[in-house]
Amino acid sequence: MADDRARLRDRPVLVGVAVGLAVSELAIVNLLGPHTALASAPQVSAPAPYDVFHDLRWLAVYVPSWFVFVAALAVFMLARTALTAVMVANAWPTSVARPVARELVRRAAWSTVILTLILVPWVVVLFATAVFSLSYLWIVAVPVVVMISLVVHQSAITTQWWRVRPRWASVGPIVVAFASLTLIGALLASTGAVFRLPLVVIAGVVNAWCWLRITHAVAGQPLPARGHPFVVVALASILALVLGGAALGFAVAAALERSRDPIPRARADATGPPVLVMKGFNSKWNGTTLQWVSGNFRLRRFSYLGLDERGHPRAYGRAATHRSVRALARTLAEQVDAFHADNGEDIGIVAESEGALIALTYLLGTPDAPVRSIVILSPLAEPGRVSYPAPGRVGWGVAAGAALNLTAAVVDALSPIEVRADTPLFRSMVEDAPLFQGLMRCRAPGVRELAVLPFDTGLAAPRPATIDIPAVVTPSFHGGLIGGDGTDTLVRRVLRDQPVRTASRWRSSERVVQALASPWQVPSLTKSLEPSWRDLPDPDECPGVRRALRAYVGR
Repeated sequence: MADDRARLRDRPVLVGVAVGLAVSELAIVNLLGPHTALASAPQVSAPAPYDVFHDLRWLAVYVPSWFVFVAALAVFMLARTALTAVMVANAWPTSVARPVARELVRRAAWSTVILTLILVPWVVVLFATAVFSLSYLWIVAVPVVVMISLVVHQSAITTQWWRVRPRWASVGPIVVAFASLTLIGALLASTGAVFRLPLVVIAGVVNAWCWLRITHAVAGQPLPARGHPFVVVALASILALVLGGAALGFAVAAALERSRDPIPRARADATGPPVLVMKGFNSKWNGTTLQWVSGNFRLRRFSYLGLDERGHPRAYGRAATHRSVRALARTLAEQVDAFHADNGEDIGIVAESEGALIALTYLLGTPDAPVRSIVILSPLAEPGRVSYPAPGRVGWGVAAGAALNLTAAVVDALSPIEVRADTPLFRSMVEDAPLFQGLMRCRAPGVRELAVLPFDTGLAAPRPATIDIPAVVTPSFHGGLIGGDGTDTLVRRVLRDQPVRTASRWRSSERVVQALASPWQVPSLTKSLEPSWRDLPDPDECPGVRRALRAYVGR
C-alpha cells in the first residue's frame, strides 16, 4: 500500500473538483428543483460507486423518451468516465508511478460500465419506492448498495479489482463516505437555506479525502500470486442473500400469519357504533367478518369487489385490490351509503395501507359523506413522486417503467404477490399523484381523523414530507396493524370519540429516520413537467385538492 503522507492541502485540484461539483449541483437544484433532491447533491463528487448510483437515479426519473434515454446514457458514461479519471489522477500517490492518462480513462470507462450494470436493479427498486411509497423497498435497496460499495470501490483504480480483496485502509474511507453523505444529506434536507452552502462544501472536502485515502490504499497494492475472483464471488453472494432472504422473509411472514391466534368472528349481537374495516393491497376475504376491532362495535368488512344483489359485501380475491383508485373509491361510496342506510348512523372507518388511500380519496371527495371518524393505519405518505408511461407510450421515466415490469416478475417468483407495473391501481396512482399526495395534508371537515404511522414510514419518502392530519407513530413496520394489540386501543378511542395523545418520542425519531433516508431516495419529478399533473392542484392547495377529488370520485 502506498503511503506518502497524503494531505488534502497538497491536492488543490482534487478538492476543487469535489467541492465545485457538489456546490454546482446544490445551486442547480436550489434554483430549478426538486428540493427533495437537495439531500443527494453531495453525491455527485462522492467516491465510486456512490457517484454512479447518484447519476443513475437522476436518469431513472428525468428521461422523457427512449431517444433521450440513449443520448443521456451516453453523456453520463462520458462525463462520469472523465470525472472519475480526473479524481483518480489527482489522488494518485506520488510514490507510485501513475498510469498514463489514456490508461486512467480506460479504467474509469470500464468501471462506469460495470458499476452501472451492477447498480441498475437497486436504482429500479428505489424508483418503485417513489411510486408506491413502501419502506420495504428502501430497506432492501440501500443496504445492498452499501454492501456492493465495500467490494467494488477499487474498480477505477486497478485493473485487477475483481480479484483483489479490499483492505481496511480502503474499506474505512468508503464507510466514512456513506456516513458523511447520509448525515450531511440529512442536514441539507432539514435545515434552512443559510446552512446549505457550508454543509455542501464540507461534504465536498470529505469526498476529496475519501478519494485520496481509497486511491492511496489501492494504488501499488501487491497482487496475490494466484487469481481468485473475490469480488465476483462476493457480488454473487450478495445477490443470493437478497433473493434467498426475500423468499425466506415471505415464507416466514406467511408462517407467522398462520400461527397467530385466530381472530374471532365479529359479534352478531353488537349494538355499538357501526365501523367499516378496510384491509390493504393484495388482501383477500372469504366473506366472514372478523372482530378486527375489539369491543362493542357493529363491524362490516369492505369488499374490493363491491356489493352483491342483496346489498352484502362480496368475498374477493387478491386481484380485486388491483383496481384503479377511482373505481375503488366509488365502490367504497356505495358501501358506506348502504351501511349508513342499514343502521341510520354515521359510520367509522378503519383502513390500512391501500385501504387508507381509498378511504381518504373518498372522504375528501365526498363532503357530505356519512362518516363520523376515520383511523388510517400504515398510510402511503407520498405516493407517485415519479412517473412512468403506459406500455407502448413514451414519457418521463420510460426506461425505469420498463424495468419495473422485470422487477415485478422477480417479485412474482419469490412471493405470493402478483403485480405488474401497469395494473390499474398503480397506473392511477401515477397519473393523479398530486391528488393522493394531498390526502395526508388536507383535513376532512367534520370528521375526526387519526393516522397511525409505523416507525418505518420515514423511509418511504424524503423530507420535506408534510402530514397535517393528527398522527401517532408506533414502533412497528408497514402493514399488519389492523387487529394488532399495539394499535387496538388507539382505534377504539378514536371510534368512541375519546382523547388520544399524539405527541411521543417515536414521532421525533420517525422524522430523524426520514431525514437520514432522504439522501438515498430518487429525485422527485417536478410537477410542471408531467402533462397529466399540470392541471391538478398542488398537494398543499387543500381547497383545490378537495374540488378535484369531488370531480374524480364523481360525488
